[in-house]
Amino acid sequence: MATRRTKRADGRYIVNVTLENPDGTKRRVYFYGRTQAEAKRQADAAREGLAQGGPVRGATRSVSDWLTEWRGTFLQVSDRAASTKSLYAGLTLRHVEPVIGRTPLGQVRPSDVTRVLLAMERGGSAASTRRNAYAALRSAFDDAVADGLLAVNPVLRVRRPKALSAEARSLTVDEVGSFLAGAEGLRYAGVLRLILGTGLRRGEALALRWSDVNLDRGEATVKGSLIRRDGQLVVTDTKSMRSRRTVSLSPAMVQFLSRHQAHQHRERLRAGNLWKTTGFVFVTEFGQPADPRNLLRAAGLASRKAGLLPIRVHTLRHTYATVALLHGVPIHVVSRNLGLDVLTRSQTVTTEEATTGLTIQALTA
Repeated sequence: MATRRTKRADGRYIVNVTLENPDGTKRRVYFYGRTQAEAKRQADAAREGLAQGGPVRGATRSVSDWLTEWRGTFLQVSDRAASTKSLYAGLTLRHVEPVIGRTPLGQVRPSDVTRVLLAMERGGSAASTRRNAYAALRSAFDDAVADGLLAVNPVLRVRRPKALSAEARSLTVDEVGSFLAGAEGLRYAGVLRLILGTGLRRGEALALRWSDVNLDRGEATVKGSLIRRDGQLVVTDTKSMRSRRTVSLSPAMVQFLSRHQAHQHRERLRAGNLWKTTGFVFVTEFGQPADPRNLLRAAGLASRKAGLLPIRVHTLRHTYATVALLHGVPIHVVSRNLGLDVLTRSQTVTTEEATTGLTIQALTA
């Protein structure tokens, strides 16, 4: 750590301290004083704090104050997906600030980070949610270090919550039949059916517009994802370049979408001037985009009506992947249709499972 002292034109003295980051890069931090001794005292205090793992300069502002700034600056300009930015913002607001929001930024210790994670666990948050909160908090404190507010990131001294190793569930033929029967009559039963037959993500299915669907060619182009951000429903870019893709529609899916399009046309006529033309394949009774949360509710309600354990929307996507593999579709093709680099688990297909897969495809027609 090098130090350089100079006198400014305004008469104040400045001490320029060069610090080395953990990755080997360097940054400068400046300390001012009316005298050379005063500026030096501030720099010496920073050195002492740095040696003890404290802030480079007095980070007396609260964690809430910093997180508010971070959400509006560092987080917004990052190259993360819009859905991830919204997730991180929500997690820091709901789970971090209520626990350590009033703590001065420079006084946060690993034990404080642990308190946040424990509070989430006791509150019933899933392991994946705690992992995301950890990632958000780590990012926020990384940026505090980059901004010269902290010398080290206290989150790095806390072990990241472990992910559950439970294998993703796939529905059996009986479960698919019961689930679809339970979904009958629900507003968004069609979205659930489409996900089961194509493997689209929830947001991707809800962002699909009729202009993205070519029924003659049996294709649908995935261009974005519908999410709720700042209280508004917006379509964001896909998660990655692989997520922007064209998905083949089975004859059963083409027939289903044709029927759905005709049904939507009749709804539009009934709604009259109350209808808002948005072009989405799945809409409210007045043409507005469908809230992703309502799809979660529909899946839960269909599960209860069918007498099944709660079925997550992602389970339908996984079921599609399993059925496609059961039908002998190459794994790289299934991965491409799902918008993934590669499937994350191996599949062993028995004769019984293959028969089950064929039956599931028939049920989704």
